[in-house]
Amino acid sequence: MKIRLDIIKNEGDKSKYAIVLVHGLGMDKNIWFDPSKSRILGGMFPLKILLKKYPSFKTIFHDLKKYNYPLITWSQRNPAGEIDKVVKELNEIMSIASNMTEKGIIIICHSRGGLIARKYLMNSVAPVKALITISTPHKGSSLARVSKYLSPVVSLFLQFIPEGRRNSTKSAVGKIMQFLGSKALKELLPDSKFFQSLKDFPVGGVNYFSIGGSTPTLFKLSRISFPDILEKIIPAGLCPDEFRIDKGDGLVTVESSKLLWAQAHVNFPCNHVSILFDKQVRNYIMKIIKEM
Repeated sequence: MKIRLDIIKNEGDKSKYAIVLVHGLGMDKNIWFDPSKSRILGGMFPLKILLKKYPSFKTIFHDLKKYNYPLITWSQRNPAGEIDKVVKELNEIMSIASNMTEKGIIIICHSRGGLIARKYLMNSVAPVKALITISTPHKGSSLARVSKYLSPVVSLFLQFIPEGRRNSTKSAVGKIMQFLGSKALKELLPDSKFFQSLKDFPVGGVNYFSIGGSTPTLFKLSRISFPDILEKIIPAGLCPDEFRIDKGDGLVTVESSKLLWAQAHVNFPCNHVSILFDKQVRNYIMKIIKEM
């Protein structure tokens, strides 16, 4: 039985690789196709508040479309659902992508999307030629353990918010805290049942590349930077590397973003979201594809 999915396609040139784009936890297809409409953290926050210095909102989707590559992406039915359920959706997408190309398929993934693709490849029969992961927590993420420290952050932020907007801001931060304590995020803990089941390995004929970010600041409000401020709130020695400069991108550590068997891994001075819009990152991905 086929799953009905919310899909965006560019038919492109069948003689080129078909590119499948997989979004991360709590996001949707617009993170690739139309970021100005995308909402993050389970649809609770407009993406644009984190990307004020990226007014054009161009991603690798737009770069590849310019060169007429076949493209396909979709919105996961439950963007904060279990990975195994999303793998079934990816199976449907790969079936469509197989008919869009005569050359093979390249999967490009952001964040949790890379884990979805890895789980899919454990039993894949599709002609996958490469997997490119961007800020994927290959070794898990410890964020689910720090949500209890976010309550003091709400009070700090409210000091810089006009009084008329404080209730809505407090509500938004509360929703973020709820998201950080969700089952979907706990699935990304290094010792979760999912990682115990992820006994994958390099698949013959597939080229692997991983990309990481080393700038943890996701956004700033007056003199407060998030999640950097958590270093001052979380007890000494317990602040995760996700929040440390040169150690993480705000959500995933540099070390975790490295796929063990990747043919190449590169880090860029980006946070977990800006890495999708950074021109150097996009040029690097285009170079990989063109040289394959």
